[in-house]
Amino acid sequence: IAPKKRTFVDSLGTQPARVWSPKHQAMAADLQPRVCKLSKKAGESFGFFLRIEKDIEGHLIRSVVTGGPADKVGLRDGDRVVRVDTVFVDSEEHQKVVELIKRSGNSVTLLILDDISYTQAKKQSINLSELGGPSPSPSPIPNPVEPVMNGVSGQTPQPKLCHLVKQASSFGFSLKTIEGVSGLFMTEITPDGAAAIAGVQPNDRIIELNGENVENINHQQMVSKIKVSGNSIVLLLIDEASDKYFKSKMTKVVAAMASVKGLPHKPRIAQLSKGPQGYGFYLRVEQGREGHYIREIDPKSPGEKSGLLDGDLLVAVNGNVIDGLDHEALVDKIRNCGNQTTLLVVDSPTNELYKQAGISPICYWQEVYESRPSVEIEEPRESQRSADSPQHGPKTCHFTKGPDGYGFTLNAIKGVQGQFIQQVVKGSTAEEAGLKENDIVMEVNGINVEADTHEELVEKIKSSGVKLSLLVIGKEDYHHFKATNTPTSPTEIPEPTPQAVSNPESIKEESTPEEQVAQEAVAASPPQERREQVKSSSSSSADEGTDDDTQL
Repeated sequence: IAPKKRTFVDSLGTQPARVWSPKHQAMAADLQPRVCKLSKKAGESFGFFLRIEKDIEGHLIRSVVTGGPADKVGLRDGDRVVRVDTVFVDSEEHQKVVELIKRSGNSVTLLILDDISYTQAKKQSINLSELGGPSPSPSPIPNPVEPVMNGVSGQTPQPKLCHLVKQASSFGFSLKTIEGVSGLFMTEITPDGAAAIAGVQPNDRIIELNGENVENINHQQMVSKIKVSGNSIVLLLIDEASDKYFKSKMTKVVAAMASVKGLPHKPRIAQLSKGPQGYGFYLRVEQGREGHYIREIDPKSPGEKSGLLDGDLLVAVNGNVIDGLDHEALVDKIRNCGNQTTLLVVDSPTNELYKQAGISPICYWQEVYESRPSVEIEEPRESQRSADSPQHGPKTCHFTKGPDGYGFTLNAIKGVQGQFIQQVVKGSTAEEAGLKENDIVMEVNGINVEADTHEELVEKIKSSGVKLSLLVIGKEDYHHFKATNTPTSPTEIPEPTPQAVSNPESIKEESTPEEQVAQEAVAASPPQERREQVKSSSSSSADEGTDDDTQL
Protein backbone atom coordinates (compact mmCIF):
# COMPACT_ATOMS: atom_id res chain seq x y z
CA ILE A 1 0.00 0.00 0.00
CA ALA A 2 1.55 3.24 -1.07
CA PRO A 3 1.79 5.98 1.55
CA LYS A 4 -0.36 9.01 0.89
CA LYS A 5 0.86 11.47 3.51
CA ARG A 6 3.28 11.67 6.38
CA THR A 7 2.56 12.22 10.02
CA PHE A 8 4.50 13.52 13.01
CA VAL A 9 5.23 10.91 15.66
CA ASP A 10 8.09 12.43 17.60
CA SER A 11 10.33 15.44 17.74
CA LEU A 12 13.06 13.76 15.69
CA GLY A 13 11.33 12.29 12.67
CA THR A 14 8.24 11.07 10.87
CA GLN A 15 6.62 7.82 9.85
CA PRO A 16 4.38 7.21 6.84
CA ALA A 17 0.63 7.48 7.32
CA ARG A 18 -1.33 4.87 5.40
CA VAL A 19 -4.75 5.19 3.83
CA TRP A 20 -7.15 2.25 4.07
CA SER A 21 -10.23 1.73 1.93
CA PRO A 22 -13.29 0.58 3.94
CA LYS A 23 -14.22 -3.07 3.56
CA HIS A 24 -17.50 -3.74 1.85
CA GLN A 25 -19.55 -5.91 4.17
CA ALA A 26 -22.89 -7.40 3.17
CA MET A 27 -25.66 -6.88 5.69
CA ALA A 28 -26.84 -10.11 7.30
CA ALA A 29 -30.21 -11.12 5.92
CA ASP A 30 -31.11 -13.40 8.80
CA LEU A 31 -31.60 -12.37 12.40
CA GLN A 32 -29.22 -13.88 14.92
CA PRO A 33 -30.99 -14.19 18.29
CA ARG A 34 -28.93 -15.16 21.30
CA VAL A 35 -29.96 -17.56 24.04
CA CYS A 36 -28.70 -16.33 27.41
CA LYS A 37 -29.14 -18.51 30.48
CA LEU A 38 -28.69 -16.55 33.70
CA SER A 39 -28.13 -18.02 37.13
CA LYS A 40 -27.85 -16.17 40.41
CA LYS A 41 -27.59 -16.88 44.11
CA ALA A 42 -30.62 -16.50 46.36
CA GLY A 43 -31.08 -12.91 47.47
CA GLU A 44 -28.95 -11.53 44.65
CA SER A 45 -29.98 -9.98 41.33
CA PHE A 46 -29.38 -10.98 37.74
CA GLY A 47 -27.51 -7.70 37.32
CA PHE A 48 -29.59 -5.69 34.86
CA PHE A 49 -32.57 -3.36 34.55
CA LEU A 50 -35.58 -4.28 32.40
CA ARG A 51 -37.29 -1.21 30.98
CA ILE A 52 -39.72 0.20 28.49
CA GLU A 53 -38.90 3.66 27.21
CA LYS A 54 -40.86 6.30 25.40
CA ASP A 55 -40.68 6.08 21.58
CA ILE A 56 -38.56 2.89 21.78
CA GLU A 57 -40.14 -0.48 21.06
CA GLY A 58 -39.54 -3.62 23.05
CA HIS A 59 -38.49 -4.70 26.53
CA LEU A 60 -35.03 -3.20 26.93
CA ILE A 61 -32.01 -4.55 28.77
CA ARG A 62 -30.33 -1.67 30.56
CA SER A 63 -27.56 -1.16 33.13
CA VAL A 64 -25.76 -4.47 32.78
CA VAL A 65 -23.60 -4.75 35.90
CA THR A 66 -20.00 -5.57 35.04
CA GLY A 67 -19.14 -9.05 36.29
CA GLY A 68 -22.76 -9.87 37.14
CA PRO A 69 -24.77 -12.84 35.83
CA ALA A 70 -26.15 -10.84 32.88
CA ASP A 71 -22.71 -9.58 31.90
CA LYS A 72 -21.20 -13.06 32.08
CA VAL A 73 -23.68 -14.51 29.58
CA GLY A 74 -23.28 -11.62 27.13
CA LEU A 75 -26.27 -9.34 27.72
CA ARG A 76 -25.70 -5.86 26.29
CA ASP A 77 -27.22 -2.46 26.90
CA GLY A 78 -30.08 -1.98 24.43
CA ASP A 79 -30.76 -5.70 23.90
CA ARG A 80 -34.44 -6.67 23.58
CA VAL A 81 -36.03 -9.61 25.41
CA VAL A 82 -38.03 -11.71 22.92
CA ARG A 83 -38.70 -14.78 25.07
CA VAL A 84 -38.57 -15.53 28.79
CA ASP A 85 -37.88 -19.24 29.06
CA THR A 86 -40.28 -20.58 26.38
CA VAL A 87 -42.80 -17.70 26.53
CA PHE A 88 -42.86 -15.16 23.69
CA VAL A 89 -43.05 -11.75 25.40
CA ASP A 90 -42.38 -9.08 22.79
CA SER A 91 -46.07 -8.23 22.52
CA GLU A 92 -46.81 -8.68 26.23
CA GLU A 93 -47.35 -5.93 28.80
CA HIS A 94 -44.17 -4.92 30.57
CA GLN A 95 -45.50 -5.91 33.98
CA LYS A 96 -46.14 -9.46 32.79
CA VAL A 97 -42.56 -9.78 31.52
CA VAL A 98 -41.26 -8.53 34.86
CA GLU A 99 -43.37 -11.09 36.71
CA LEU A 100 -42.21 -13.93 34.44
CA ILE A 101 -38.58 -13.16 35.22
CA LYS A 102 -39.27 -12.83 38.93
CA ARG A 103 -41.13 -16.15 39.02
CA SER A 104 -38.25 -17.93 37.33
CA GLY A 105 -36.37 -17.99 40.61
CA ASN A 106 -32.60 -18.17 40.51
CA SER A 107 -32.32 -19.24 36.87
CA VAL A 108 -33.91 -17.86 33.72
CA THR A 109 -33.33 -18.31 29.99
CA LEU A 110 -33.80 -15.25 27.77
CA LEU A 111 -34.00 -15.13 23.99
CA ILE A 112 -32.31 -11.88 23.03
CA LEU A 113 -32.03 -9.66 19.95
CA ASP A 114 -29.50 -6.87 19.81
CA ASP A 115 -30.67 -3.29 19.29
CA ILE A 116 -29.82 -3.02 15.59
CA SER A 117 -31.30 -6.40 14.63
CA TYR A 118 -34.47 -5.73 16.61
CA THR A 119 -34.99 -2.32 15.02
CA GLN A 120 -34.44 -3.73 11.52
CA ALA A 121 -36.84 -6.59 12.21
CA LYS A 122 -39.55 -4.15 13.28
CA LYS A 123 -39.03 -2.01 10.18
CA GLN A 124 -39.34 -5.11 7.99
CA SER A 125 -42.41 -6.35 9.92
CA ILE A 126 -40.73 -9.67 10.71
CA ASN A 127 -42.78 -11.95 12.94
CA LEU A 128 -40.54 -12.27 15.98
CA SER A 129 -42.68 -15.02 17.48
CA GLU A 130 -41.14 -17.35 14.91
CA LEU A 131 -37.71 -16.79 16.43
CA GLY A 132 -36.51 -19.49 18.77
CA GLY A 133 -38.86 -22.12 20.09
CA PRO A 134 -39.70 -24.08 23.18
CA SER A 135 -36.18 -25.49 23.42
CA PRO A 136 -33.61 -23.23 21.76
CA SER A 137 -30.01 -24.36 22.04
CA PRO A 138 -27.93 -22.08 24.24
CA SER A 139 -25.08 -20.11 22.70
CA PRO A 140 -22.70 -17.96 24.70
CA ILE A 141 -21.46 -16.14 21.61
CA PRO A 142 -22.83 -12.58 21.40
CA ASN A 143 -23.94 -10.98 18.15
CA PRO A 144 -20.87 -9.51 16.43
CA VAL A 145 -22.58 -6.18 15.83
CA GLU A 146 -22.68 -5.48 19.56
CA PRO A 147 -20.20 -2.83 20.68
CA VAL A 148 -17.06 -3.72 22.55
CA MET A 149 -15.53 -1.37 25.10
CA ASN A 150 -11.77 -1.13 24.58
CA GLY A 151 -11.59 -4.71 23.39
CA VAL A 152 -13.59 -6.17 26.30
CA SER A 153 -17.08 -7.42 25.51
CA GLY A 154 -20.02 -7.32 27.89
CA GLN A 155 -19.69 -3.69 28.93
CA THR A 156 -21.57 -0.55 28.02
CA PRO A 157 -19.71 1.28 25.21
CA GLN A 158 -17.45 3.96 26.57
CA PRO A 159 -14.71 6.23 25.23
CA LYS A 160 -11.37 6.28 27.02
CA LEU A 161 -8.89 8.90 28.18
CA CYS A 162 -5.24 8.08 27.53
CA HIS A 163 -2.32 10.04 28.98
CA LEU A 164 0.80 9.66 26.84
CA VAL A 165 4.27 10.65 28.05
CA LYS A 166 7.06 10.63 25.49
CA GLN A 167 9.60 7.85 25.62
CA ALA A 168 12.89 8.53 23.84
CA SER A 169 11.26 11.56 22.20
CA SER A 170 8.39 9.49 20.79
CA PHE A 171 4.72 8.97 21.61
CA GLY A 172 4.86 5.59 19.89
CA PHE A 173 2.08 5.84 17.32
CA SER A 174 1.22 6.99 13.81
CA LEU A 175 -1.93 8.56 12.44
CA LYS A 176 -3.99 7.37 9.52
CA THR A 177 -7.01 8.48 7.56
CA ILE A 178 -9.62 6.15 6.07
CA GLU A 179 -11.02 6.85 2.65
CA GLY A 180 -14.62 7.99 2.90
CA VAL A 181 -14.54 8.21 6.70
CA SER A 182 -14.04 11.45 8.60
CA GLY A 183 -11.59 11.70 11.46
CA LEU A 184 -8.08 10.59 12.33
CA PHE A 185 -7.21 7.12 13.58
CA MET A 186 -4.41 5.55 15.59
CA THR A 187 -2.12 3.03 13.92
CA GLU A 188 1.34 1.43 14.17
CA ILE A 189 1.32 1.35 17.96
CA THR A 190 4.87 0.71 19.18
CA PRO A 191 5.00 -2.27 21.57
CA ASP A 192 5.77 -1.06 25.10
CA GLY A 193 5.76 2.52 23.79
CA ALA A 194 4.01 5.51 25.33
CA ALA A 195 0.75 4.94 23.43
CA ALA A 196 0.64 1.22 24.20
CA ILE A 197 1.28 1.81 27.90
CA ALA A 198 -1.54 4.39 27.97
CA GLY A 199 -4.02 1.90 26.51
CA VAL A 200 -4.18 3.10 22.90
CA GLN A 201 -5.40 0.46 20.43
CA PRO A 202 -5.05 0.36 16.62
CA ASN A 203 -7.99 2.01 14.81
CA ASP A 204 -9.03 4.08 17.83
CA ARG A 205 -10.53 7.33 16.55
CA ILE A 206 -9.34 10.59 18.11
CA ILE A 207 -12.13 12.70 19.63
CA GLU A 208 -10.17 15.20 21.75
CA LEU A 209 -6.57 16.29 22.22
CA ASN A 210 -5.83 17.94 25.57
CA GLY A 211 -9.50 18.68 26.17
CA GLU A 212 -10.09 20.19 22.72
CA ASN A 213 -12.37 18.52 20.19
CA VAL A 214 -10.36 17.64 17.07
CA GLU A 215 -12.86 15.54 15.12
CA ASN A 216 -13.08 18.06 12.31
CA ILE A 217 -9.46 19.13 11.92
CA ASN A 218 -7.24 17.80 9.13
CA HIS A 219 -4.11 15.72 9.29
CA GLN A 220 -1.63 18.59 9.22
CA GLN A 221 -3.51 20.56 11.86
CA MET A 222 -3.36 17.56 14.19
CA VAL A 223 0.35 17.20 13.55
CA SER A 224 0.86 20.85 14.50
CA LYS A 225 -1.15 20.52 17.69
CA ILE A 226 0.82 17.45 18.78
CA LYS A 227 4.10 19.22 18.07
CA VAL A 228 3.31 22.10 20.41
CA SER A 229 1.96 19.88 23.20
CA GLY A 230 5.33 19.16 24.77
CA ASN A 231 6.25 15.85 26.36
CA SER A 232 2.75 14.70 27.26
CA ILE A 233 -0.70 14.64 25.70
CA VAL A 234 -4.16 13.47 26.78
CA LEU A 235 -6.27 11.84 24.09
CA LEU A 236 -9.97 11.05 24.21
CA LEU A 237 -10.33 7.98 22.00
CA ILE A 238 -13.09 5.64 20.96
CA ASP A 239 -12.81 2.18 19.44
CA GLU A 240 -14.50 1.23 16.20
CA ALA A 241 -17.44 -0.73 17.60
CA SER A 242 -18.27 1.84 20.28
CA ASP A 243 -17.96 4.60 17.69
CA LYS A 244 -20.57 2.91 15.51
CA TYR A 245 -22.80 2.43 18.54
CA PHE A 246 -22.82 6.11 19.52
CA LYS A 247 -23.24 7.23 15.91
CA SER A 248 -26.26 4.94 15.57
CA LYS A 249 -27.70 6.65 18.66
CA MET A 250 -26.74 10.08 17.28
CA THR A 251 -24.96 10.71 20.57
CA LYS A 252 -22.06 13.13 20.76
CA VAL A 253 -19.05 11.62 22.52
CA VAL A 254 -17.58 13.84 25.25
CA ALA A 255 -14.86 13.38 27.84
CA ALA A 256 -17.36 13.19 30.70
CA MET A 257 -18.53 9.83 29.32
CA ALA A 258 -15.08 8.29 29.60
CA SER A 259 -13.66 6.21 32.41
CA VAL A 260 -10.94 8.01 34.36
CA LYS A 261 -9.66 4.86 36.06
CA GLY A 262 -6.90 4.48 33.47
CA LEU A 263 -5.34 7.88 34.12
CA PRO A 264 -2.02 7.61 35.98
CA HIS A 265 -2.79 10.29 38.58
CA LYS A 266 -5.94 9.91 40.65
CA PRO A 267 -7.87 12.21 42.99
CA ARG A 268 -8.16 10.99 46.56
CA ILE A 269 -11.26 10.56 48.67
CA ALA A 270 -10.72 11.35 52.35
CA GLN A 271 -13.38 10.21 54.82
CA LEU A 272 -13.06 12.06 58.12
CA SER A 273 -14.66 11.71 61.53
CA LYS A 274 -14.21 14.76 63.73
CA GLY A 275 -12.03 14.35 66.82
CA PRO A 276 -11.91 16.39 70.06
CA GLN A 277 -9.79 19.04 68.29
CA GLY A 278 -11.75 19.00 65.05
CA TYR A 279 -10.44 17.49 61.84
CA GLY A 280 -6.89 18.60 62.49
CA PHE A 281 -5.97 20.74 59.48
CA TYR A 282 -6.17 24.28 58.17
CA LEU A 283 -8.20 25.22 55.11
CA ARG A 284 -6.52 28.12 53.36
CA VAL A 285 -7.07 30.49 50.46
CA GLU A 286 -3.66 31.69 49.33
CA GLN A 287 -2.78 34.95 47.65
CA GLY A 288 -2.29 34.61 43.90
CA ARG A 289 -3.70 31.08 43.71
CA GLU A 290 -7.16 29.81 42.89
CA GLY A 291 -8.91 27.34 45.16
CA HIS A 292 -8.86 26.15 48.76
CA TYR A 293 -5.81 24.29 50.06
CA ILE A 294 -5.20 21.81 52.88
CA ARG A 295 -2.39 23.04 55.14
CA GLU A 296 -0.69 22.27 58.50
CA ILE A 297 -2.16 18.82 59.12
CA ASP A 298 -1.79 17.81 62.76
CA PRO A 299 0.03 14.51 63.43
CA LYS A 300 -2.31 11.59 64.21
CA SER A 301 -5.33 13.80 63.52
CA PRO A 302 -8.38 12.67 61.53
CA GLY A 303 -7.00 14.68 58.62
CA GLU A 304 -3.69 12.80 58.60
CA LYS A 305 -5.36 9.42 59.13
CA SER A 306 -7.66 10.03 56.16
CA GLY A 307 -4.69 10.50 53.84
CA LEU A 308 -4.82 14.27 53.40
CA LEU A 309 -1.50 15.81 52.36
CA ASP A 310 -0.18 19.31 52.82
CA GLY A 311 -0.94 21.33 49.70
CA ASP A 312 -3.90 19.23 48.55
CA LEU A 313 -6.49 21.21 46.59
CA LEU A 314 -10.06 20.68 47.80
CA VAL A 315 -12.44 19.82 44.95
CA ALA A 316 -15.68 18.69 46.57
CA VAL A 317 -17.39 18.19 49.93
CA ASN A 318 -19.64 15.13 50.14
CA GLY A 319 -19.74 15.02 46.35
CA ASN A 320 -20.67 18.69 45.92
CA VAL A 321 -18.22 20.69 43.81
CA ILE A 322 -17.06 23.78 45.70
CA ASP A 323 -15.77 25.88 42.77
CA GLY A 324 -16.78 29.49 43.30
CA LEU A 325 -17.49 29.25 47.04
CA ASP A 326 -15.71 31.87 49.09
CA HIS A 327 -13.73 30.86 52.15
CA GLU A 328 -16.39 31.52 54.77
CA ALA A 329 -19.12 29.76 52.77
CA LEU A 330 -16.91 26.69 52.34
CA VAL A 331 -16.00 26.59 56.04
CA ASP A 332 -19.69 26.72 56.89
CA LYS A 333 -20.41 23.97 54.38
CA ILE A 334 -17.91 21.63 56.03
CA ARG A 335 -19.06 22.47 59.54
CA ASN A 336 -22.68 21.91 58.57
CA CYS A 337 -21.77 18.31 57.70
CA GLY A 338 -21.65 17.54 61.42
CA ASN A 339 -19.08 15.12 62.81
CA GLN A 340 -18.35 13.34 59.55
CA THR A 341 -17.48 14.53 56.08
CA THR A 342 -15.96 13.19 52.89
CA LEU A 343 -13.56 15.34 50.89
CA LEU A 344 -12.37 14.96 47.32
CA VAL A 345 -8.85 16.36 46.94
CA VAL A 346 -6.11 16.43 44.31
CA ASP A 347 -2.40 17.00 44.54
CA SER A 348 -0.65 19.26 42.03
CA PRO A 349 0.19 16.60 39.38
CA THR A 350 -3.37 15.24 39.45
CA ASN A 351 -4.85 18.72 39.19
CA GLU A 352 -2.68 19.52 36.17
CA LEU A 353 -3.57 16.23 34.47
CA TYR A 354 -7.31 16.78 34.83
CA LYS A 355 -6.95 20.33 33.56
CA GLN A 356 -5.05 19.01 30.57
CA ALA A 357 -7.80 16.47 29.91
CA GLY A 358 -10.47 19.18 30.16
CA ILE A 359 -12.51 17.44 32.85
CA SER A 360 -13.26 18.00 36.52
CA PRO A 361 -11.89 15.62 39.20
CA ILE A 362 -15.51 15.17 40.29
CA CYS A 363 -15.72 12.64 37.42
CA TYR A 364 -13.51 10.36 39.52
CA TRP A 365 -15.90 10.67 42.48
CA GLN A 366 -18.87 9.84 40.28
CA GLU A 367 -17.21 6.79 38.74
CA VAL A 368 -15.40 5.34 41.74
CA TYR A 369 -16.96 6.48 45.01
CA GLU A 370 -20.64 6.49 44.06
CA SER A 371 -20.58 3.08 42.37
CA ARG A 372 -23.10 0.83 44.13
CA PRO A 373 -24.65 -2.53 43.27
CA SER A 374 -27.57 -2.28 40.86
CA VAL A 375 -30.99 -3.76 41.44
CA GLU A 376 -32.32 -6.49 39.18
CA ILE A 377 -35.41 -5.03 37.54
CA GLU A 378 -36.83 -1.53 37.57
CA GLU A 379 -40.48 -1.00 36.87
CA PRO A 380 -42.73 2.11 36.99
CA ARG A 381 -44.75 2.90 40.07
CA GLU A 382 -47.51 5.44 40.29
CA SER A 383 -46.10 6.77 43.55
CA GLN A 384 -42.89 7.67 41.77
CA ARG A 385 -44.78 9.95 39.43
CA SER A 386 -46.06 12.16 42.21
CA ALA A 387 -44.16 15.36 42.81
CA ASP A 388 -44.90 15.06 46.52
CA SER A 389 -43.58 11.53 47.03
CA PRO A 390 -39.95 10.58 47.60
CA GLN A 391 -38.10 10.22 44.31
CA HIS A 392 -35.60 7.45 43.60
CA GLY A 393 -34.51 7.63 39.98
CA PRO A 394 -35.80 9.75 37.10
CA LYS A 395 -39.03 11.71 37.23
CA THR A 396 -40.94 13.59 34.55
CA CYS A 397 -42.07 17.15 35.30
CA HIS A 398 -44.75 18.73 33.10
CA PHE A 399 -45.59 22.40 33.28
CA THR A 400 -46.87 25.34 31.26
CA LYS A 401 -44.99 28.50 30.36
CA GLY A 402 -46.28 31.72 31.88
CA PRO A 403 -45.68 35.38 30.97
CA ASP A 404 -42.30 35.34 32.74
CA GLY A 405 -41.10 31.88 31.76
CA TYR A 406 -41.11 28.49 33.46
CA GLY A 407 -39.84 29.40 36.92
CA PHE A 408 -36.34 27.92 37.08
CA THR A 409 -32.72 28.61 36.13
CA LEU A 410 -30.15 26.26 34.62
CA ASN A 411 -26.46 25.82 35.32
CA ALA A 412 -23.56 23.58 34.30
CA ILE A 413 -19.96 22.75 35.22
CA LYS A 414 -17.42 22.51 32.42
CA GLY A 415 -16.04 19.00 32.02
CA VAL A 416 -18.82 17.43 34.10
CA GLN A 417 -21.68 15.74 32.32
CA GLY A 418 -25.12 16.80 33.48
CA GLN A 419 -26.72 20.25 33.40
CA PHE A 420 -28.69 20.96 36.53
CA ILE A 421 -31.47 23.11 37.95
CA GLN A 422 -29.80 25.90 39.88
CA GLN A 423 -32.89 27.60 41.29
CA VAL A 424 -36.63 26.93 41.39
CA VAL A 425 -38.83 29.97 41.98
CA LYS A 426 -41.16 29.47 44.94
CA GLY A 427 -44.79 29.23 43.89
CA SER A 428 -43.89 28.79 40.23
CA THR A 429 -45.25 26.16 37.89
CA ALA A 430 -41.82 24.49 38.01
CA GLU A 431 -42.10 24.04 41.78
CA GLU A 432 -45.66 22.76 41.48
CA ALA A 433 -44.52 20.22 38.87
CA GLY A 434 -41.98 18.79 41.32
CA LEU A 435 -38.77 20.30 39.94
CA LYS A 436 -36.04 20.50 42.60
CA GLU A 437 -32.79 22.42 42.88
CA ASN A 438 -29.79 20.33 41.74
CA ASP A 439 -32.01 18.05 39.62
CA ILE A 440 -30.06 16.93 36.54
CA VAL A 441 -31.86 17.46 33.21
CA MET A 442 -31.88 14.25 31.14
CA GLU A 443 -34.53 14.85 28.48
CA VAL A 444 -36.52 17.75 27.05
CA ASN A 445 -39.85 16.72 25.56
CA GLY A 446 -38.62 13.14 25.17
CA ILE A 447 -35.26 14.07 23.57
CA ASN A 448 -32.07 13.14 25.42
CA VAL A 449 -29.93 16.21 26.14
CA GLU A 450 -27.09 14.75 28.23
CA ALA A 451 -24.48 15.62 25.60
CA ASP A 452 -26.00 19.01 24.67
CA THR A 453 -24.14 22.23 25.31
CA HIS A 454 -25.72 24.78 27.62
CA GLU A 455 -26.84 26.86 24.65
CA GLU A 456 -28.35 23.85 22.88
CA LEU A 457 -30.32 22.85 25.96
CA VAL A 458 -31.64 26.37 26.51
CA GLU A 459 -32.69 26.56 22.86
CA LYS A 460 -34.60 23.26 23.11
CA ILE A 461 -36.46 24.55 26.17
CA LYS A 462 -37.21 27.92 24.59
CA SER A 463 -38.49 26.32 21.39
CA SER A 464 -40.80 23.89 23.20
CA GLY A 465 -43.63 26.41 23.22
CA VAL A 466 -46.21 26.76 25.97
CA LYS A 467 -45.95 23.23 27.35
CA LEU A 468 -42.69 21.73 28.56
CA SER A 469 -41.80 18.23 29.73
CA LEU A 470 -38.48 17.60 31.50
CA LEU A 471 -37.07 14.26 32.52
CA VAL A 472 -34.89 14.99 35.55
CA ILE A 473 -33.09 13.02 38.21
CA GLY A 474 -31.65 13.92 41.61
CA LYS A 475 -27.92 14.56 41.64
CA GLU A 476 -27.02 11.60 43.87
CA ASP A 477 -29.12 9.19 41.82
CA TYR A 478 -27.61 10.58 38.62
CA HIS A 479 -24.07 10.03 39.85
CA HIS A 480 -24.99 6.53 41.02
CA PHE A 481 -26.54 5.64 37.67
CA LYS A 482 -23.52 6.97 35.77
CA ALA A 483 -21.11 5.16 38.06
CA THR A 484 -22.96 1.89 37.39
CA ASN A 485 -23.59 2.61 33.68
CA THR A 486 -27.33 2.77 34.40
CA PRO A 487 -29.36 4.50 31.67
CA THR A 488 -31.83 7.01 33.04
CA SER A 489 -34.71 7.03 30.57
CA PRO A 490 -38.02 6.40 32.33
CA THR A 491 -40.14 3.30 32.05
CA GLU A 492 -43.39 5.19 32.22
CA ILE A 493 -45.08 6.35 29.01
CA PRO A 494 -48.27 8.18 30.12
CA GLU A 495 -47.89 11.92 30.56
CA PRO A 496 -49.86 13.62 33.34
CA THR A 497 -51.74 16.85 32.81
CA PRO A 498 -49.50 19.95 33.01
CA GLN A 499 -49.68 22.01 36.17
CA ALA A 500 -51.22 25.47 36.20
CA VAL A 501 -49.00 28.54 35.90
CA SER A 502 -48.15 30.40 39.08
CA ASN A 503 -45.71 33.30 38.80
CA PRO A 504 -42.96 31.58 36.74
CA GLU A 505 -39.58 33.14 36.10
CA SER A 506 -37.52 33.11 32.93
CA ILE A 507 -34.78 30.62 32.21
CA LYS A 508 -31.25 31.88 32.63
CA GLU A 509 -29.73 31.65 29.14
CA GLU A 510 -26.04 32.41 29.54
CA SER A 511 -23.46 29.65 29.78
CA THR A 512 -21.52 29.74 33.02
CA PRO A 513 -17.72 29.36 33.05
CA GLU A 514 -16.30 26.54 35.14
CA GLU A 515 -14.85 28.80 37.80
CA GLN A 516 -18.12 30.71 38.35
CA VAL A 517 -20.68 27.91 38.56
CA ALA A 518 -20.79 27.36 42.30
CA GLN A 519 -20.53 31.08 42.99
CA GLU A 520 -23.79 31.79 41.15
CA ALA A 521 -25.49 28.91 42.93
CA VAL A 522 -24.55 30.38 46.31
CA ALA A 523 -25.75 33.83 45.32
CA ALA A 524 -29.13 32.40 44.37
CA SER A 525 -29.59 30.59 47.67
CA PRO A 526 -31.27 32.17 50.69
CA PRO A 527 -28.92 33.29 53.48
CA GLN A 528 -28.16 30.63 56.07
CA GLU A 529 -27.55 31.00 59.76
CA ARG A 530 -23.77 31.06 60.30
CA ARG A 531 -22.27 28.67 62.80
CA GLU A 532 -19.62 29.94 65.14
CA GLN A 533 -16.14 28.95 64.02
CA VAL A 534 -13.91 26.85 66.23
CA LYS A 535 -10.78 28.78 65.39
CA SER A 536 -10.27 31.39 62.70
CA SER A 537 -7.41 33.69 61.93
CA SER A 538 -6.33 36.05 59.16
CA SER A 539 -2.89 37.25 58.20
CA SER A 540 -2.19 40.24 55.99
CA SER A 541 0.57 42.54 54.90
CA ALA A 542 0.92 45.48 52.56
CA ASP A 543 2.84 43.37 50.08
CA GLU A 544 0.98 40.08 50.16
CA GLY A 545 -2.69 41.09 50.56
CA THR A 546 -4.89 38.84 52.67
CA ASP A 547 -5.04 35.05 53.03
CA ASP A 548 -8.08 33.32 54.55
CA ASP A 549 -6.98 30.60 56.94
CA THR A 550 -9.35 28.50 59.07
CA GLN A 551 -8.63 25.54 61.28
CA LEU A 552 -11.03 22.62 60.95
